[in-house]
Amino acid sequence: METIIDKLIKENEFPVVFIGAGISKRFLVDFPDWTSLLEEFWEMVGQKNFYGKFNNIRDGIKKENPSYTEKEVDHYSNIKMGTLLEEEYNKAFNDEKITINNFTAEDAFKTKISPFKKAISERFKNYKLKEDMEDEFIAFKRMLLKTQIILTTNYDNFIEDSYNSASEYKIKKFIGQKGFFQETYGYAELYKLHGSVDSPNDIIITENDYKMFEENSVLISAKIISMMMNSPIIFLGYSLTDINVRKIIKDFTRSLTDKEIEILENRLVLIERTENQDEFIEESINDSDLGCKLKVIKTDNFLELFNKISKINQGIAPTEVRKYQHVIKELIIDRGKKGTLNTVLLSPEEIDNLEENIKNRNITVAIGDAKYIFQIPDIISYSLDYISDKDEISTEIRMRLAVNQNGTARFPINKILDRELIEKSGLHSSEKEKLFQKIKRYSDFDTHYKTIVGSSVFNRRATSVHEIISVKGMKKAKIYETLSYNIKKLNLEELRKFLIKELEELKEKGEIKLSTELRRLLLLYDILKNKKGNA
Repeated sequence: METIIDKLIKENEFPVVFIGAGISKRFLVDFPDWTSLLEEFWEMVGQKNFYGKFNNIRDGIKKENPSYTEKEVDHYSNIKMGTLLEEEYNKAFNDEKITINNFTAEDAFKTKISPFKKAISERFKNYKLKEDMEDEFIAFKRMLLKTQIILTTNYDNFIEDSYNSASEYKIKKFIGQKGFFQETYGYAELYKLHGSVDSPNDIIITENDYKMFEENSVLISAKIISMMMNSPIIFLGYSLTDINVRKIIKDFTRSLTDKEIEILENRLVLIERTENQDEFIEESINDSDLGCKLKVIKTDNFLELFNKISKINQGIAPTEVRKYQHVIKELIIDRGKKGTLNTVLLSPEEIDNLEENIKNRNITVAIGDAKYIFQIPDIISYSLDYISDKDEISTEIRMRLAVNQNGTARFPINKILDRELIEKSGLHSSEKEKLFQKIKRYSDFDTHYKTIVGSSVFNRRATSVHEIISVKGMKKAKIYETLSYNIKKLNLEELRKFLIKELEELKEKGEIKLSTELRRLLLLYDILKNKKGNA
């Protein structure tokens, strides 16, 4: 059954994604929830009977606010407990009853950093990935690259570390309220609403912190709303009862017309973990308190969820959009303020160095015919971007590379072998015709499978990638041919990891060509993974 996620994928828009502590807890060893963190620090300062104290705080809040739900009572109890803990922890630290590595009372005095928040930042600074989560983690990183903007209340650096390890173009991070008053580009940006381990004093955990945050909530909500107006919105690692989520949605819906709310309801989805649930169970929730309906997907199959979101492909990654926007602003707006602009024609083939090169020059950009402006990548860079699913090379550049390959060359191409996609491209009609002619050849598995050199296949019954690649002393060509021969019996994700590793090694060595055997293997994998219904 088609779910709201499938519909959003069909719209092919990069989503705004909110990521909560549930995601860090899913991937990381011994990752605490809010209450567990407070209990951990309570014991650290030598206090006892944590839950006795917590119950007393809860009872007081319930008495003062009888209309609060249980989740609201827990939320405000955690905040009050955090306030009490900061006072207890800082006193114990100043009395030298507890210590923080490389941080002294003098450091606290000079930097005005709360020792309690410094200790929290140290607690979350280091983390370890759970051993059985590697495949899902790879899918999670691919998913992150397809987000337009990420917002989180998490302190840890798991999101940005994961993103940056998967892309050479780093995500731009904004911490606390500061990020809402800085100039932004609206792509490949991470907003850490409640602070970060990188900036302890911006961590929000006490009553005063939340009060200050609330005082600026109008401006913060306005910024979030502007981000969310034209994008699908997905909540991960939160529950529908989460106070932070409910406040964000309520602030959002209060600013919308009835017609806008109706549009929102088809673009707002909350993913709620249901243990051992492999299917996607969709529910439509009409929550009058939130002011809108929203879709809730209940599942424990986050691997499939991440894979689905990763299918979004606009031909250029959000990181690339931000990079070009930044450079164009530097070229035209910022340089224009400093004096008369001279015009020169620049090619983005040197875009990575462009910002540095223009610091002492008065220039602007001329954008001309794409065939003169854009550089066609070498086959190894192209294949690595393609197989890793980073998709940072645009669809049109992929098409131009395909057009320029000779008729017998093999390379992965099926992601773009779509007649409608080709027809809508900016290619010349003759170039489009060349691509149309390539569709059948490059999507026909049997045509390429039967060219495998039989004498190079050293194991015709292999059922795993590891079984083939672990044979010592075997030449690469024979490994590639044996993988190709057995490909329908192999795990494609394991094969994908192997191919990425091989391509990265070739790129690191400075190679610019692929062997016939590796080309064939790449194409066979591509057909099985990405073939469209065109042949």
